[in-house]
Amino acid sequence: MRVLIIFKDSVATERMAICYLSAALKKAGNEVRLWIMRVNPEEQLHEYMEEFKPDIVSFSAMTGEHLPLLELNEELKSRYEFFSVWGGPHATFAPELINEDVVDAQCTGEGDAVFPELCRRIEHGEEYWLTPTFNVSYGGEVFRNELADLIPTLEALEFPDREILYEADPRLSQLGTKYFMAARGCPYKCSYCFNVKYNESYKGKGKIIRSRTPRQVIDEIKWVKDRYPLDHVSFLDDLFILKPKGWLLEFADLFTKEIGLRWSCTVRANVTNIGGEFVLGELRKSGLSWVWMGVECGDEEISNQVLDRSHTNEEITEAVRLFQKYEINVIALNIMGLPVPNPLEIDLKTLDFNIMLRPAMMKTSLMYPYPGSPIETYARLHGYIDSRPEYLETHSRKSIMKMPSEKERRQVENLMRLSGVVVAFPFLRRHTMFLISLPLGRLYHFIFYLWYGYSFKFRFTKMTAKGMRHELPYFFKLFVRMMAKS
Repeated sequence: MRVLIIFKDSVATERMAICYLSAALKKAGNEVRLWIMRVNPEEQLHEYMEEFKPDIVSFSAMTGEHLPLLELNEELKSRYEFFSVWGGPHATFAPELINEDVVDAQCTGEGDAVFPELCRRIEHGEEYWLTPTFNVSYGGEVFRNELADLIPTLEALEFPDREILYEADPRLSQLGTKYFMAARGCPYKCSYCFNVKYNESYKGKGKIIRSRTPRQVIDEIKWVKDRYPLDHVSFLDDLFILKPKGWLLEFADLFTKEIGLRWSCTVRANVTNIGGEFVLGELRKSGLSWVWMGVECGDEEISNQVLDRSHTNEEITEAVRLFQKYEINVIALNIMGLPVPNPLEIDLKTLDFNIMLRPAMMKTSLMYPYPGSPIETYARLHGYIDSRPEYLETHSRKSIMKMPSEKERRQVENLMRLSGVVVAFPFLRRHTMFLISLPLGRLYHFIFYLWYGYSFKFRFTKMTAKGMRHELPYFFKLFVRMMAKS
């Protein structure tokens, strides 16, 4: 089968799910091409439709991205014949998507095995509308099929097909930071995260947490390093530190001997449970330079009762101090604009907690109660969102929550944009209420993106002079695109 994959935008981050799906489809004998809506010219899309003549056009969308992609799907359907397949986070958690006239099939879970199976059934004229994990519109009826079992081991998967991504967006191949996945799955139940619903859906259908072997991960990094610029390795695992016994030490040893670069990953405040300071010290020796760690909310009661974080502020503080002891930078992730009666008051507590923590950077976003998440149910039940909220592509533009007043909405949104700078320069704290009350949202957005871009490329990944020549033009254009999007 000929499969054309389309997604909305590449924003300096490789979409590894696309790469894994392409590898699985190609392994099964299918031809695959990729077109990126905000990157590739429209005439190239029509060349693909007319010359490649895809049997299947697959749209991958996060919530918010699905709206322009649905419009594109409708336009293409009016001109060409193809079978429309939808996947990605929005398709997984928005069951009503299959009701759209232009959507033929909707993947509601892990796609590595089932997407090639759907292609095989279509090619051989079998009952493709009964393919597990897919909702399929057929003969005027919608078939909602049960989820297939999870792939039992990630060792069976091919290396992700980065080449298809780099062909569509060659600039990504030249960036020094490349992204990798060593595992899938997370057992925690944070109310704003997709994992809660995902884990419930897959209960009894296999192990949620699955890891590749350290050897596989190192071999993939070496493959990339031999072919493309690489100066920083970033892991996209839901929770990198959650690995089988002995995995992290084996990985650290191999990484030190065979890769020798700086790297970063995701952690949780219970980091001390991974084997104590000895393991953390070995990870630091291997090049671990910074970590992403969820702080999310400085009010402990709201953090546990609304966000279901199951943390104390003391645990978070101890974890941050441990990383600081080993000179590992902490990027503290935080969410503002929560579904609470006093959002600004809670957000100021979060700001003050981060000032006390002194992370290398405070990263903020606005709460988006995405479809299927427990926080969506909570926000809807307590009247903080309407039945059909306007989900945007970015969660740094505006809140979709009902606020006590429009003034407080502006203050919350401005605080989200300025918090990172205030934590870096704490003397600004006494001026914060005045600053966030000003109607300077666009200026604050400029500061927001500029500060994060500077921090990542110069403070953390430490871009070299050679890297500047390759990357600064790309990131300048990206900066302009993000400002336009916001």
